[in-house]
This record gives sequence, structure tokens and C-alpha cells, in this order.
Amino acid sequence: MNTAVFIYNRNLTFCLTDFLQLGPFVDAEHPHIKKGTIDTSYDEVFHLEILRRLQDYVEYMGSEVRVILVPSIRDSNHDFVFPQPAFDIHPPDLRYQITSLTNPGMFEANQVKVGCCTVDILKQLSGEEIFYPLYPPAEGIPLDFSLAPEALNITSIPEIIILPSDMKYFVKVLSLGGNEGEEQKKCICINPGRLAKGEGGGTFAELNYHGSPDMMNASIIGI
Repeated sequence: MNTAVFIYNRNLTFCLTDFLQLGPFVDAEHPHIKKGTIDTSYDEVFHLEILRRLQDYVEYMGSEVRVILVPSIRDSNHDFVFPQPAFDIHPPDLRYQITSLTNPGMFEANQVKVGCCTVDILKQLSGEEIFYPLYPPAEGIPLDFSLAPEALNITSIPEIIILPSDMKYFVKVLSLGGNEGEEQKKCICINPGRLAKGEGGGTFAELNYHGSPDMMNASIIGI
């Protein structure tokens, strides 16, 4: 039940397509994993079903495409801790095109900052609004306070923030900041939904970004 976002960032001389995939990729909630009926290791499933297909995709699409993976605490082949380290992946000849972020993580594409997190914070906030901010964390979140101060410290507001959730998908422009004497900053917040829902198809997001939230076109696309 992972999540995908295509980000197209254009100016007069440069075009970059980021294919952002957010876990879980080897979902601990998958029936076959819960029942222990798979006959290969979790790492083998990840490399065969995810990385190999992404390598084929990148080789077909060309050098302008970047694929960025973000792990989830539900990934059976990765560390069950939050904040979470990046996947240790080193695809031959494609290491600059296929990379992984920490969870939560942030990357920059053509001077545009994009933040993302695979913990379903939207769903948790919707159920605990009167206790905001969330403390203690929701049940099942393996928060490690020894890692949290540095990993969860966001020094600047990203232009785009991606928060996949089981709640209904959306794209919204938020106005953040705005303390006395400061101008509010706009941020595009995207919940792309899930690529799969049960045995059926889900949704993903496509974002054409032209330098500001006022000059962008976003779509939620059903599969």
C-alpha cells in the first residue's frame, strides 16, 4: 500500500521529473506476510519487486528522471524505529537517479524544497485534535527520543510537503508562519492517497510546479 507522487519542476532551461515513492513497500500488514506464507526473504522481495522494476523504469525514461524512496515503519525489510534511516540501496550505474530519504525527510529539486513523512500523521491528528500536539505518540509509533531532536528539527518551511494518509486524498495550499512583522509563506500540502486499496487500485498525485503555489497544477489520479 505504498504511495507515489510525480513532481515536474520546470523553468526556461531545466526540466526535472521526480518520481517519489513512499512506503510501505514490503508491508507488514500484507496478508501473506502476516501469515508467513511467502517463501523468500523480505529483502529479496524488496529487491526483486521494487528495485529491479524501478531500475528498468529509469533506464527506459532516461537521465533526467530521479526516483526517490521513503521508507515506512510498516516495511518488514527495514528498521522499526521513528525517525527512520534511509534504505541502504546502491543500484549499479543508477545511484544518482535512484536514492532513498530518511523518514521524515527532505530533498531539494531545482531550489524547491520538498518534505515528506510516511507516518499517517493526518489520521492521527484527526482522531486526537483536542490533544494537539500529539504526545505521547499514537499507539504503534516506535518513536525514539534519542533520535528525534535532530531528525525532527525542520529549519525551514518546504515549498511542498507530502503526507500520505488513509484519509481522503487532497491538495491544499497552506499559509504558514506570519509572526508579527513576518510575511506568511505558502506551502503546498499533498495527501496522494494510496496506490492500492485492498485488492483494487488506489490513487497517486501528479504535480506540475512552476516556481510558486500560485503557478502550479496538481492532480489526484485514480488507478
